Amino acid sequence: MSQAQNYLKLEALLPRLQPVTDPSYQAALYLLSTDEELTDVAAKYIDSDGIDFTEIKRATQGFDDHTQQLIDVAHNLFLWNSVCLVTPFDLSRLCYPMLDQVCKALYISAGQITVQIQGRDTALPHMVLDDGPYQKTVRFNDMLLQMQKAACTPQEPEL
Repeated sequence: MSQAQNYLKLEALLPRLQPVTDPSYQAALYLLSTDEELTDVAAKYIDSDGIDFTEIKRATQGFDDHTQQLIDVAHNLFLWNSVCLVTPFDLSRLCYPMLDQVCKALYISAGQITVQIQGRDTALPHMVLDDGPYQKTVRFNDMLLQMQKAACTPQEPEL
């Protein structure tokens, strides 16, 4: 199954939130849908009450270290006050594609990127990460820098 299919499988378990628009949920589902085996395990612990990361972590103890770190990050992005043992050094060792997925999840949880599933009702849905909010922030920041630069540039006196 594709990541989009995995994401839809997990999202379907959260009927009151469909489609999921909350950035914390989107980030968690995005990371939990990156691998089919992880998706299958996570699906057992997602219901209308939310995501039970304690049980997901318990059920994935035999998974590789990188997948467990991915789950820990997903937990922390979902519930910001959860204890996250993943360090920046650990993140640097994730490599592609996991590091890329974690970075995207950071932007998703901040509301700078949104997860969109195109063709939800088709056999081959497609995941699109809409970075419109992020691009708006970049443009706004660029405008502020230009204004700051203009304000700091000495003006020639008019004669």
